[in-house]
Amino acid sequence: MGGPSSEHDISLMTGQNIIENLDKSKYEPVAIKISKEGQWFLNNRLSSDVKALQGCDLVFNALHGVFGEDGTIQAIMDYRGVKYTGSGVCASALGMDKLRSREIFKLSGLNVPKTLKIRRGEYHQALLNLFVGKVTNFPVVVKPCSGGSSVGVKIVKERVMLDKALKDVFKTDRKALIEEFIEGRELTCGVLENVNGQSIKALPVTEIIPKKGHVFFDYSAKYKTGHSDEVTPASIDDDTTKAIQDIAIKTHQVLGCGGYSRTDVILKNNGDIVVLEINTLPGLTMASLLPKAAIASGLTFTELLDTIISSSLV
Repeated sequence: MGGPSSEHDISLMTGQNIIENLDKSKYEPVAIKISKEGQWFLNNRLSSDVKALQGCDLVFNALHGVFGEDGTIQAIMDYRGVKYTGSGVCASALGMDKLRSREIFKLSGLNVPKTLKIRRGEYHQALLNLFVGKVTNFPVVVKPCSGGSSVGVKIVKERVMLDKALKDVFKTDRKALIEEFIEGRELTCGVLENVNGQSIKALPVTEIIPKKGHVFFDYSAKYKTGHSDEVTPASIDDDTTKAIQDIAIKTHQVLGCGGYSRTDVILKNNGDIVVLEINTLPGLTMASLLPKAAIASGLTFTELLDTIISSSLV
């Protein structure tokens, strides 16, 4: 848990919540914390990746964002011969790169937002003028190409604010995405592998309704109590529910994800479903969406952890 990404604190919350809820009659958990500077600590004592991973039957990966979710830590653990929860190197890297994963989703027949990628340092005014005006119009969404927890995401309504939003993204990521703003309902659906004999299962769909001045499900709406309503199961008809669950399973499978994931979509006013992104390591804090959906499906949090662990030992 921890790590060098902007989601360091959320990762610590996820890790601590996992330790507190593991069935102690089955597991002997140890805490491996990675500082923002990349130092490894085993049970709060300075260590190294070799020493910390030595003797582990399985690593429960509670890291989020860069290093933990993009294939880097997965490559380290593969090299060390250590089993771990969640997706492998390739699926993690693809899932973290929102544009690359969208390209794969589009090739698989799924709807995705019209998107432009811009690299830090390149001249991009001509590209922006072409994209915003010819391909789509304001408002647009500006976000880091890699990252999670909606860190750095902004809805930009006019041209004068676009350059500032891009500068803010480039503080944390060398690639930025500008995408069309899609009006509709925010929904998300988790997927678990090896649940009660089923090879893969979609959890109940959750609708996210931000409030208290939040235009969308941003960082504070995610993690501050009372800043959003999360309705599970979502108030949508059975056909729409099934369609979103099928999409969540499809995104999981086409990227080659493992264990569990969560896919975010927008349900447009005309009924079309647009895939925003897949989360290959969804948060597991008490405020996180996947545990709430698992509980709605009949799994306790401890049983959810058991399921994730068992799917990783196959």
